[in-house]
Amino acid sequence: MSDNGPPGNSFDNWAFPPQPPAWPSMPPAAPQKRTSRALGVGAAIVATVLIGAAGGVGVAFLTRAHTQTPSGGGTPTSLPTNAPPSAALSLYQKSLATMRAAAGFHYVNASNGPDPETITGDAGVAGGRQEIIFTAGYGTEKFTLLLVNHIVYFEGNTSAVEDQLGVVAANAATLQNRWVSVVRGNGPYNVLQPGITIADQVSEVQFVPASTTQVTTTGGTAATRILGSIPPSNGNPAETVQLDVAPTSNTPLEYSSSFTVSGAPVTSTTTFSAWGTAPTVTAPGGAVAWSSLATATPPGGYGTGGNVAGTPTPSPSPGGAI
Repeated sequence: MSDNGPPGNSFDNWAFPPQPPAWPSMPPAAPQKRTSRALGVGAAIVATVLIGAAGGVGVAFLTRAHTQTPSGGGTPTSLPTNAPPSAALSLYQKSLATMRAAAGFHYVNASNGPDPETITGDAGVAGGRQEIIFTAGYGTEKFTLLLVNHIVYFEGNTSAVEDQLGVVAANAATLQNRWVSVVRGNGPYNVLQPGITIADQVSEVQFVPASTTQVTTTGGTAATRILGSIPPSNGNPAETVQLDVAPTSNTPLEYSSSFTVSGAPVTSTTTFSAWGTAPTVTAPGGAVAWSSLATATPPGGYGTGGNVAGTPTPSPSPGGAI
């Protein structure tokens, strides 16, 4: 997937105002991701055991049917009530506040495992873009998402049209590389929309910080590495986590998590850059409304990679079918 966005459009402009900083109280539960994504197994598990200085983490992501963000003060279960924050926790809080205060940033996530996936994106305060590519039951899916005024615009190949939008196979090819608008209340909206904004990306890096160490990044930049974990939950395995933070600006440079599924190691790594660059994405012209398509919920749900052995039965809306 190219970092430069999909060919033939000019939806990358720059102009969101910065989001005011806030301190986390308790980390929110990260949004549930496509179950086909290796990243989603562990990233959906977040411990609620951090002290917050004030305020809460406002989360509209990553990665797609949301869990509501808890609010209010919180106390670590592993620390006395009057214990001062550790160096790791303090730096972690500062890095999250820096993310939330940014006008925008660029990121690239790569995960291995049964269904390797790459996500390239530009996050803004209220919108942004993602390019996603992964291989699952429908084949290699490649698609672009734009979030503009709470509407998701989708453009993808045939496999992605079937899996992400639920378009029946007979009609999917006619929608390949065409923009489709998905609004709140549409079947795939809660799968496609999460993950695109800054707040969504903040929810992707929730973990329990434990210690810090000094490192030199792959690019030769000195950084402070926060080491931590995500505890096991709901049958999901525990994860080990590290977050590299620039020592003076407190901006995250790289976030990595790893866990084991059925004896196989799975690693997800996100690199951040272009801090302060706010993407303004513009609604593409001529987008087809999802509600006008002949669709059926794919086996396993929208965006799961699916079990395509059975052919879904189309359920066109009253608006007609393409």
